[in-house]
Amino acid sequence: MRRVTTCAPILAEGKYTTPWIENVPERYTGQANTSAKFYEFGAARKGNYCDATDPQNVTATVPTFCTTKYERENFRATYTVRSATAYHNNVNLSGFDPIPDFQVADSDVTLVSIFSQAEYNGNVTDPLFLATNVSTSSSELYTSTNDLNILGCTEQYQLCNLGNQHCTPLTGLYGIQQAMTQNDLSLSPRQLATSNIIWKAAWAMGLQWAVEVLGANVLLARDWVFTVDSVTSAPLPANQWHLEAQNLHNFSLAVFQRRIGEYAQPENFQIRPDTNSLDQIVPPTDADMRALCALQKVRSAAHSSVSVLGLCIILVVGALLVLLDWVFVQQMFWLASFSRGRHARKMDWTSSGALQLHRLALEARGVGPWDAAEFEFPTLREGRERKGAVYTTVPSLGEGDGKMGRGE
Repeated sequence: MRRVTTCAPILAEGKYTTPWIENVPERYTGQANTSAKFYEFGAARKGNYCDATDPQNVTATVPTFCTTKYERENFRATYTVRSATAYHNNVNLSGFDPIPDFQVADSDVTLVSIFSQAEYNGNVTDPLFLATNVSTSSSELYTSTNDLNILGCTEQYQLCNLGNQHCTPLTGLYGIQQAMTQNDLSLSPRQLATSNIIWKAAWAMGLQWAVEVLGANVLLARDWVFTVDSVTSAPLPANQWHLEAQNLHNFSLAVFQRRIGEYAQPENFQIRPDTNSLDQIVPPTDADMRALCALQKVRSAAHSSVSVLGLCIILVVGALLVLLDWVFVQQMFWLASFSRGRHARKMDWTSSGALQLHRLALEARGVGPWDAAEFEFPTLREGRERKGAVYTTVPSLGEGDGKMGRGE
């Protein structure tokens, strides 16, 4: 399964908008008329993406989006987000009929409108959140330059059969469904059942559903707003629209992954006091689709997988290494101690050490006596120095037992 999302801000002002139209009915309260501006990217077909007013008898076509001065004067939300999608190969389920400028071959087209009431404490140059107008409330704050900001995105999908290396074209969601219906990929019944699950998950990952469910919470720009109840925001980076597009794509992938797992184990929640979500699920009748419910495995975050064999290998090998260091290496040193050549080299190394040379220098000045029980670390004995005492030095190599004694 492959998903490609391509997005860009749309410079709508003037080219795709009407002038401000006076005395149109205000829809939220219905108590007064207001001024409205309509955005005509294509006639709305399903639903009404112009919540602020009724466009009937106002414009020649049903607009895609609109905004009113009533919204500008009364809305307290920092951002208000809406979306509309035109599906490739399925006009009846499309939210709007795009004009030629927004008819993209082999792609589903989604338009996201952002109505901004944010007041930034610095101007914003990002094209999707452009804010260069000085606020009327403070000369240090900036408000949105455009009455409505539009992000345009195309969504494309591709499904492949790894067994025969056949793939569908990179196309819209319903183009994939058409290829599956015609079995262009030569899928087996079990593979076809799997592809049906994938397609349903792909339908749920559409950008319009992210906006429909989360609303303004889908925007990363909300993280820059000072408080929950405030419209004051820190200025956004110049590439904020890149981050928003990337976040929308990543969010859709997360939805896709979640929906795959929910096929085998749907989420259980209460819709109404007497209605549960599981009661609304229609079990599949196809034998292969029913079999996939039991075959599907999803990693659970509630448990951790531990390899007992790997753990045992680590413990056994580690214990052997400890024993080798404790027994074998020590025995090697013990056996080597019987070698006269090694004993001579050790004596030479020790007697020429810094501490032994320091002891010899002090003995030459009459400082002593010395305790040489620890041959490598000579120390002064407790007691007073006796004049005229003669102390033996380190024996020459190969003589004596390697210890120093006091002479009389």
